[in-house]
Amino acid sequence: MSVSTDILAEGKTKILQAAALPEMLSVTFKDAATAFNGKKYQEIPGKGALNASISALLFQLLQSHGVPTCFVQKGSHPGELIYRRLTMIPLEVVVRNYAYGSIVKRFALEEGTPFHKPLVEFFHKTADDPQITEDLILEFQLVPTEGVLQTIRQLALQINEIFVPYFEACGIRCADFKLEFGLTKEGQVVLGDELSPDNFRLRDMQTGAVLDKDVFRLDLADLRETYQGLLTRLEAPSQTLQAVPRTYTAEVYVHSRKNILNPESKAILEALQARGYSSLQALSAGKRFTLKVEAPSLIVAEQTLRQLAETVLSNPVIEDYELIFKN
Repeated sequence: MSVSTDILAEGKTKILQAAALPEMLSVTFKDAATAFNGKKYQEIPGKGALNASISALLFQLLQSHGVPTCFVQKGSHPGELIYRRLTMIPLEVVVRNYAYGSIVKRFALEEGTPFHKPLVEFFHKTADDPQITEDLILEFQLVPTEGVLQTIRQLALQINEIFVPYFEACGIRCADFKLEFGLTKEGQVVLGDELSPDNFRLRDMQTGAVLDKDVFRLDLADLRETYQGLLTRLEAPSQTLQAVPRTYTAEVYVHSRKNILNPESKAILEALQARGYSSLQALSAGKRFTLKVEAPSLIVAEQTLRQLAETVLSNPVIEDYELIFKN
């Protein structure tokens, strides 16, 4: 796929250029290694190609599990990937399984402490990347709707469910990782950015050896050798994982579609008004279902429950529903 030489954008570690098709982007991974907000910098030959290869491998892994991503194909040289164009959302989404990095300092935790369940944190992509709450994300309109924010959170947890057993099968502990998401022109939430070890904290499960950018950040080992060893492990042919079913609990809330007064709601409203509650102007009756489903992943569980909600639990002509997972 031929690529324009015009640079659309350039960051610390990637260059974005137009691709042959207008809806695509050429992304070239640079050999630059940075840390501490750019205060530490080094050119490491071959790093860009390794980050591109690892990102492509992990994007394809997620796509095989039904996760929508920006990845289209590898490019014409080792450091290039072809992406779908997205309107990026100015958030960094961090999923934590173990305590490392900034959360250790913020809460005086012992490094490596496992969390009882995965934590999802949001950071606003600005000069200092401050942590931000979901309420502030909505207040500042960093996402179009609350539904988009919930989709981002759900996808982050789904991705974690795929990564944790995959890395464990390679003898690697996936402590945490950073994700970024964007929107297609149709409004679909899609995983963007990259999936290189620059954005992960990975530890060897036997030795505790560092397998990510911390080797550069903390001067622990040679970054290129570390990344090459990681890629070799991730490409190992033994990566045929058998999904272990687990039980997911969710609630489905069914309610009347906006501006539609169904017969049940109308009858309740009229009965209440007849009892003297004349100030009531509107009422929407709903139903709540608590369900447990066994599935190999959160993605499959969600697909099953949405099909159930749309075909059995609700009347799509006059009702909408919300699906909320409790675990």
